[in-house]
Amino acid sequence: MTRMLFGTDGIRGVANEFLTAELALTAGRAIVAVLPDRSPRVIIGRDTRISGPMLESALVAGISSAGGIAELAGVIPTPAVASLVLSQGADAGAVISASHNPYRDNGIKFFGADGFKLTDKQEAGIERRMEAAAGAGPEPCEPGAVHLLANPVELYLDDLLTGLDLDLSGLRILLDCANGATWESAPLALRRLGADVSVTGAEPDGFNINHECGSTHVDKLQEIMKTGEYDLGLAFDGDGDRVMAVD
Repeated sequence: MTRMLFGTDGIRGVANEFLTAELALTAGRAIVAVLPDRSPRVIIGRDTRISGPMLESALVAGISSAGGIAELAGVIPTPAVASLVLSQGADAGAVISASHNPYRDNGIKFFGADGFKLTDKQEAGIERRMEAAAGAGPEPCEPGAVHLLANPVELYLDDLLTGLDLDLSGLRILLDCANGATWESAPLALRRLGADVSVTGAEPDGFNINHECGSTHVDKLQEIMKTGEYDLGLAFDGDGDRVMAVD
């Protein structure tokens, strides 16, 4: 089958044009349909784009209307969702993000219970379900619950840092969080390890994600690093699945 919706990194396109609320709702129903458990738990995270809450609400509606349980992690990096799926024993995860793309774009990427992105075969199965369900409602069932995941950033950092023998005391680190998903978790993680952390790109407004900041505009960080005030600079992209280091 030639996939029309899923690309190399999930479903991605201009929000409210290609990636509509209707498409997100259908994707939510489809992920529940392809999972073996009839009431699967799906952990959902997103970045800071203005379209994120809209698509999150639609995806949750799709999952719940098909009998799945949606657990919301809110704004959190993509790797955190993969980690939480494993640590919390969920059946799947979903990230609403378009990574390093401009704010107008958004996407939906699914993870399996193993914390890895779904295979091409699994994504093709979801796409077939979405095509079959176009214009049709779900099978009648008991709606699934919707929960806010308690302290998702803390859960992620506990899992990430436990057993890590690393002391960054005295190291001066400058972070560029791209006004994206790492704006809270990245400074917390490095401060826990003892680093002296300063942050830029940590004032998301829904529109400024990746805008002249982050890993796609590392020249801004390079200029600041030339002042000699910091030992290390780290620039993330919008969803926190890549980082550029500058000395």
